[in-house]
Amino acid sequence: MYSYAIVFATGLLGIWKAVPVGFALGLNPLWIYALTTLGATVAVLILYFFGEQLRRIIYRGKDKNPSKKESRVRRLLEKYGTAGLGFFGTFLIGPNATILIGLIVVPSRKLLLLWTIAGIIFWTMALTFLAFSGIEVYKLIQ
Repeated sequence: MYSYAIVFATGLLGIWKAVPVGFALGLNPLWIYALTTLGATVAVLILYFFGEQLRRIIYRGKDKNPSKKESRVRRLLEKYGTAGLGFFGTFLIGPNATILIGLIVVPSRKLLLLWTIAGIIFWTMALTFLAFSGIEVYKLIQ
């Protein structure tokens, strides 16, 4: 039971962290997928609902030079729109950074939330599948 809580808690920090932790703890890939998706989604929902307060804090301390992540997010937004930012940003910079920076630069917050959750679901599935496949291939080779 403790292992499941660790994967969920790590999922709050991001999908790139939680999937490897789940495999390191020896959990079933379906549990890894479910707990990582749930943890990342809960974190994004918390950030989304408290986004207005976070936006004020971020704007208060905002400097003139955009960060590397913010520049990447702006390029994604210009090229692919809100859907691309939410979906691809989840994979490239993580769901938490995507929702935080996206709340600042995206006009449609609800659409951003929808695509970020879709990105979490898809990319967690892809990462879990790739990790599981890699482990199985490694077992066959050995």
